Amino acid sequence: MAISHKFDPAKGFVALPSDVMDIDMTPGAFRLLVELCRMANTTGECWPSLAQLSDRIGRSKASISGYISELRNLDLLNTTSQKMANGYNYRLKYCVTFWQNWRAQLSNMRQSKATPKSKCSVQPIERRVNSKNHSHKNHTPACNAEKKQPSAKLVSVFLNWSALSKGAVFPNFNRPVNNTLASETQELLEQYATDISTKRQIENHLGKLWLALNVAITPNELTLQTTNLFNKRISTAGLIAFTKAVQTTWQNHWRKPPNEEQFMQLFVQSQAYNQEEGMLRMLEQFLKRWNMVQKKLQHRTPSLNLAA
Repeated sequence: MAISHKFDPAKGFVALPSDVMDIDMTPGAFRLLVELCRMANTTGECWPSLAQLSDRIGRSKASISGYISELRNLDLLNTTSQKMANGYNYRLKYCVTFWQNWRAQLSNMRQSKATPKSKCSVQPIERRVNSKNHSHKNHTPACNAEKKQPSAKLVSVFLNWSALSKGAVFPNFNRPVNNTLASETQELLEQYATDISTKRQIENHLGKLWLALNVAITPNELTLQTTNLFNKRISTAGLIAFTKAVQTTWQNHWRKPPNEEQFMQLFVQSQAYNQEEGMLRMLEQFLKRWNMVQKKLQHRTPSLNLAA
C-alpha cells in the first residue's frame, strides 16, 4: 500500500532558480545547498554548525566539509570564519551568493506585474525643494544600468546546450551532442580565457576606482581585493561590470573600503551587468559534463552476450 505523505503548508517551502539545475554538482552538494537556502535569511546568510548540517541531511561532518568546498568552487557559497573575543574559532557564517540578488529580482518582477508603471509618481509642484533633511537626487537602480549584451553566436551555443540538458539525468544529455557544437564551445572558451585579467590589471583598475570615489584603501586591503577577483577569473568585461555595480551602490559619504564579505557581495551583484560572462561560465560546466559522458562511453565494458 502506497504511503500518502501529508505536508504542512504552514512550514513554508524552498525555492531555487531553475538555472541551478544546470550546474554540475554532486547530489550531496545539491542537498546541502537546498538546506542552506532553507536556513538563510533575506541576505542569504545562516550560521549552522557542522553537527546540525550533518543531522539535517544525514551525512558525516567530513562529507559536509567536502560539499561546502564544492559549493565554494562553484561560486554558489561564501563562508566567513567568525572568532570569539579569546581568538578561538566560533563557527562559520554561510552566505548563499545568489540569494539576495535573486530574491530582489523576484520582488521587482512581482511589483512590476502588480503595479502599472507611471511616468512620474510625484509631480514637480508637489516636491518640497526647501526641505532640510531630504534629498531628491535620483539614484539609478542596478537593474536599469547598461548591460553588456552577449554575442549572437554565444547566445545560440548557450541555447543549444540548454536544450540538450533539459530534462536529462546528469551527466547525460537528452540526445547526442554534435561535435560542431563542442568545438564552437571550445573556441568561445578559449577566447574568454585570453580576456582574463592579470593581477596587475585588476589592482590598477581597483586603485583608480577607489581613488575616483575618494575611498582611502590600504595596500593590504587592495591586495586582498585583487586576489579575490583574480581567483574568480574576472575578465575585462567583468571589471567594467564590477565598476558599474560599485558606482550604483556606493554612497558619497562612504570613505572606508568594503570588508571582504561586502566586497564579494558587490562582485555577485555585478554579475547582473555581465550576462555574457555568466553564459561562458555555464558553457564551461556543459563542456565538462560532455567530457564526462565521453569518458563514460570510452570505458564501457563490452557485453559478453553478443548476438550471433
